[in-house]
Amino acid sequence: MPEVERDLLELTSRLTRSLVLTPEILHNWPCFLREFSRKLRQVFPFFYLFVGWKERKGYRVQVFGCCPRAGDKREKLRERIRKTLEDAEPDLRQRRFSFSFQTLEEDAVLPGEAEELSQVCKIVSLRNPAVWAAVGMGLPTSGFEIEPLLLILENLLSMLINLVLSVRVMEDYTRHLEFHATRDALTGLYNRWAFREFLSTETARAKRRGSRLAVLFLDVDNLKFINDFYGHEEGDRLLRSLAERISGQLRRGDILARYGGDEFVALLPDTGLQGAFSVARRILKSLRGFSFSTPDGKSLGISCSVGLAVFPDHATDPERLILLADRAMYRAKKKGKRGLEIPSPEDLSAEGFEPSGHLLTLLEAVEKRRIIPYFQPIVDLKRGGIFAYEVLMRLETDTGAPLPARKFISLAERIGLLGRMEEILWEKTLEKLSPSWGDFLLFFNVSPVALLRRDFLEHLEELWKKYRFSPEHLVLEITERESVLDLTELRILARKLRSRGIRFALDDFGSGYSSYRYLRHLPIDFIKIEGEFVRSMHRNEIDRAFVAGAVTLARTLGAGIVAEFVESEELADELRRLGVDYAQGYWLGKPAPEIRR
Repeated sequence: MPEVERDLLELTSRLTRSLVLTPEILHNWPCFLREFSRKLRQVFPFFYLFVGWKERKGYRVQVFGCCPRAGDKREKLRERIRKTLEDAEPDLRQRRFSFSFQTLEEDAVLPGEAEELSQVCKIVSLRNPAVWAAVGMGLPTSGFEIEPLLLILENLLSMLINLVLSVRVMEDYTRHLEFHATRDALTGLYNRWAFREFLSTETARAKRRGSRLAVLFLDVDNLKFINDFYGHEEGDRLLRSLAERISGQLRRGDILARYGGDEFVALLPDTGLQGAFSVARRILKSLRGFSFSTPDGKSLGISCSVGLAVFPDHATDPERLILLADRAMYRAKKKGKRGLEIPSPEDLSAEGFEPSGHLLTLLEAVEKRRIIPYFQPIVDLKRGGIFAYEVLMRLETDTGAPLPARKFISLAERIGLLGRMEEILWEKTLEKLSPSWGDFLLFFNVSPVALLRRDFLEHLEELWKKYRFSPEHLVLEITERESVLDLTELRILARKLRSRGIRFALDDFGSGYSSYRYLRHLPIDFIKIEGEFVRSMHRNEIDRAFVAGAVTLARTLGAGIVAEFVESEELADELRRLGVDYAQGYWLGKPAPEIRR
């Protein structure tokens, strides 16, 4: 046998042995194709080799060899290959193709005329499994007339296309396995395992970025009844409907999973307590109009109970975060349907939880009721004398010096303790002032989120009866720290409170966009101007103009106007000239544990 033929057979043999599917080929498929093309070109000096396969969004073709860098020549090569494929399989004319090109030799060029190049092509299309593959070559018109060479080339292309098919089948099978390993078979949502992986990844990311995330834990009320009475097929139908409905209320980037049975969990990246509240309420609201049609023609209302927890405010460990949200959900379920709860101080103090120093101070303050009221007078600028008192929150400390609200209020809001702390403050205040009530009003700070708690009005009514306090003396200061996206519920509750004689004040007017939303939707009786505008109004014309504008707005709305941060007689006189009704500040009276009788 001539030496040249022996070398050719050895090279061909090595190429043939390389066309056997191995894990290395699966993991490095693009690299394998390039290396195989390079070795094949040493045996058969082709102009180009193309390999194509079907993907979910169309057909992909990789071209190796003498690939023009850009322009008309590359477009002509693309069209030549596509025409070859379409001539072999006419249905491909309506399909979407994407091409990629890799040059094997920088100095190699394609022939200028089509007559100097011939193409060979093989296509295989299978139905089960549904895969498609194509391989082909652009060859010189001379040099391949020898039949043994053509037979060897045909054999190599047949083996290559079989390898392409095997790779596609394995990739599709792996993708199928991965999907079902991470998805709930009933709803198509992520399953418990996948959710825990996502949560672990997102908490690590949030820790690096110093951001927050929230977990919602949802439990379907009365699913057991539907399963028992109508059968599990109907229960499954309900779960699929709920999965779709809940998904529709989440934002882009949020992750919903079925955690098991009648439980769903949602991961809300880059979300704090108030954002999580908004999403949870949107879900609960969407379920109010949702009913489930049973086989016997009945329509059943369906609801969920929701618990939520926030990283890192409630917990930094992913497992602890899920546990806290789960506990909050069960507490919501015990209180009734459509409930929404956050971790309680008892949850946060539970065994195995290690709170930070500041959080520990708050937890102890709630547990030992170490929250005390301080009173700052609000003075009538026109008539003189004290018109009202704002009730301010302080924490008792071991040193004897009370801790002012600015030291803890943000943390209390983030972890959802502020509502409980406000309840203690209310009771301590009424207990302190009872039974001899004066004619003054009491201004209490309250967040919109706290107002929307289901038991807020009920708790107030209990306090009124217990301490014989008239609600006409009460003014609720709506703070701007928290903004409620859906004001419908807040408006309904405000009307109920107003019907009992309670008045409303808008705190820190001018500090944010929420001011104007609350003015439009709530029955505001007093507007309290953000103190920063007041403090510098005698030096800054813009601040003075803002205060004057706020007075005009209050007059138009029939509301009283209160200026905060009044620190001098000069400021008080200027405010009086502008028509401000009431003033509050250290010059008029510092917060104190007792009121002036």
